[in-house]
Amino acid sequence: MAATAISIADDAQGPSWADLPVSTPGLVLDLAVLDGNLDEMAAIASSAKVELFPHAKTHRMAEIGLRQVAHGADGLCVAKLGEAEAFAAAGVKRLFVANPIVGADKAERALALSRRVDLTLATDSEAAAASIGAVFAAAGTTARMMLAIDSGLGREGVAADQAAAVAAAVHALPGVELIGIYTHEGTTYGAKDHPDLASRAKAAGAFMVGVAETIRARGVPLPTVSLGASASAREVAHVPGVTQIRPGIYAFNDVGQIALGNASLETTAIRVIATVVSHPDPERACIDAGSKSLSTDLVPASAHRDAFPGMGLIVNAPGWVIEKMSEEHGWLRWRGQGAPMPLPVGTRLEIVPNHVCMAFAMLRRATVVERGDVVAHWDGFGPGASE
Repeated sequence: MAATAISIADDAQGPSWADLPVSTPGLVLDLAVLDGNLDEMAAIASSAKVELFPHAKTHRMAEIGLRQVAHGADGLCVAKLGEAEAFAAAGVKRLFVANPIVGADKAERALALSRRVDLTLATDSEAAAASIGAVFAAAGTTARMMLAIDSGLGREGVAADQAAAVAAAVHALPGVELIGIYTHEGTTYGAKDHPDLASRAKAAGAFMVGVAETIRARGVPLPTVSLGASASAREVAHVPGVTQIRPGIYAFNDVGQIALGNASLETTAIRVIATVVSHPDPERACIDAGSKSLSTDLVPASAHRDAFPGMGLIVNAPGWVIEKMSEEHGWLRWRGQGAPMPLPVGTRLEIVPNHVCMAFAMLRRATVVERGDVVAHWDGFGPGASE
């Protein structure tokens, strides 16, 4: 499906992404920028001699997952067993479900999937691991698992001082092969500037390597030390002892990555296109993209919110801020210098989301652009992938 070719590589030159023939609210993806991002991270992983398992819950699209593998990824990381099943059906051969699963029903599905692909599962407790291992043992095989470690985020994961004991207990279970530890070093997103980010990332990598050493001292072989955050991936990849990275947002980038210094508009592969549907006074307007399109996320670190206010960056209407969201409305307020830039009803705006994962999850379809032409529409997985 071709359209009139336009230049969208540089927002300061040529027509806006908003000129593309896409219904609003709609997600637009530029292939050249995507491929550049994929190649950059693959080169980082290769130079550091670590595995690259991109977190595909960011997009949940078969075409993008296969493209990541084609551009050097060793496999894909996912959040749900249903996502793993969908990517396996698309042809991905190595998958890590980086979210603990529990119970015989999930174990039976995981067992069936493990017969088709190289599958690794996650756990952070002996009880959860045992519920999976029992099913695998009964089938005469083992579930390859990694143990989640809490590196400061306070979500799932074993505390460092308990990791060796839990790892030893999991390692001894029938039907389980413990192959590594993993974490989401989400605290790195709170960095106030790039030096702070680098320091936090290196500390997270060193922390995980240290935890691995305490576990190995208990006699548990542990070949894999895995960290996962786009904020920190460029630094943790080079920490000695780290063997795997799992960034997700890096493929597209978003305002959060721009704020951290990891990206720019030129390396941000997606935009949400929205239409001004109301302009009741000069300093207020509404667009047809609300929380069901962009989410209400602010940039992660409060230190960056003065420079990147609101719930997304409006590229072609500087000075206007998405101040508030309802489900189907974005509430815009003029925060620029001088008289407000007019936003006539019908004006189309191009918006970089603060958190790209949420835009993919909400909109679930990407209009794909190559050299300025619309070449495809890629759809996300259906509801079953969330199970």
